[in-house]
Amino acid sequence: MEAGIAATIRQLPSRPRPLAEVYREQIEGYVLADKLGFKHLWLAEHHFADDAHNCSAMPVLAAVAAQTQRIRVGTYIILLAFHNPILVAEDAATLDLISNGRFDLAVGAGPMPAECEVFGVPSSETFARTYEGLEVIQKCWTEEVFSHHGKYFQFDNVRMTTKPVQRPHPPIWMAAAGPQSATKAAQRGYNLAMGMGPGHATYVEGLRAAGRDPAQQQFCSGPIGIHIADTAEQAWDEAEEPLQAWLAFYQRRGAPFVRNVPPLGEFRRTPNIGFVGMPFMVGTVADVGERLRALLYKAPLDEMGLYFHAPGIPIESVKKSMTLFSKHILPDIKDWGGPK
Repeated sequence: MEAGIAATIRQLPSRPRPLAEVYREQIEGYVLADKLGFKHLWLAEHHFADDAHNCSAMPVLAAVAAQTQRIRVGTYIILLAFHNPILVAEDAATLDLISNGRFDLAVGAGPMPAECEVFGVPSSETFARTYEGLEVIQKCWTEEVFSHHGKYFQFDNVRMTTKPVQRPHPPIWMAAAGPQSATKAAQRGYNLAMGMGPGHATYVEGLRAAGRDPAQQQFCSGPIGIHIADTAEQAWDEAEEPLQAWLAFYQRRGAPFVRNVPPLGEFRRTPNIGFVGMPFMVGTVADVGERLRALLYKAPLDEMGLYFHAPGIPIESVKKSMTLFSKHILPDIKDWGGPK
């Protein structure tokens, strides 16, 4: 198994800072991840958030790609229903060129209703728009000239001359939680982000029904909130409010997978508190290593997505946490993982 960085750039609403400083510090942490041996930097997308959640992943990923050598960079996730698929294909191909073939495209099909309202895209259309958009993107990457006439997109005689380095195209992942998306992603042969989430079993069944071998697909976990410090008390003191703010963001927006977020003070004492079935890993190296091993040692995953960068944790504490993980836990996880 590998370890990747599942990240967002956002403020801690109770202690906002100049946003340019937040971006600069976060990018420093992402560049460090390359030196520490993490496989991926995954960056999410959301819009109009009171915590200034990053709304555009690819410029940040390009900045990281230009300063790194090994780490793969990817959207986890891009909300494709809001985007012109040809522009996404061009931006992604450009990023693949900048990174010399280190780009992955992970997509989500379920934007938040508040976002849909502003963009004028009905929630009932986002699933179909997403999968039709992916069809267009793959044509851009693999065909010299194509036309497309679908329900939502109409294009004639498209000749995309900026092709990605990776052939036939960069890996495509789907953050499929619901059964409809999990089945569709399996039929298309996309990799699974949100592995071990609610759509995992349906996705595997869909692969087999489509004649695909699950062992040939890539699986990455949902984001696992993590923070390591010298003592468990210090780790929670640094991470409790940031992790609580992360969950509270989704609760405020009515996300069905986050309900009844405990208040500060009770948060750290709530058993198995976490995000979409992935409990938070907060404590010393020994604490975190033991709990991660218990959760993921034989897990059907190729990669764990680790969310070190919860909003408001000081960057030096984040860097220390990443470094401790890299030195003491990362070497051990290479032989983790089980049948898919």
